[in-house]
Amino acid sequence: MNNFAIKALAAASLSLIAVAPAAAEEVHVTVSYADLDIASPAGAEQLAARLQNGIETACARPETRDLKAMAAWSECKETAKAEAVEQLARQGATLG
Repeated sequence: MNNFAIKALAAASLSLIAVAPAAAEEVHVTVSYADLDIASPAGAEQLAARLQNGIETACARPETRDLKAMAAWSECKETAKAEAVEQLARQGATLG
């Protein structure tokens, strides 16, 4: 089973911690948004792009022929995004 958790490091950054489906090793990715005005549409869009890049790094894409790994990869990405939004909310921020 693949486990995924996100924990706050500090305000203005997110820490993605995942067990990547393809590698079965824990991956840590920090996404900083200290330089962004996430209240603006452009800042929120940039944060969303950074989160997507972080999620793609933490949740490595497996071989496409491995259907179980593909399902775990999809679940990893969905969970990562949901937990990142929750972490942002705990820090008093939103993603649009």
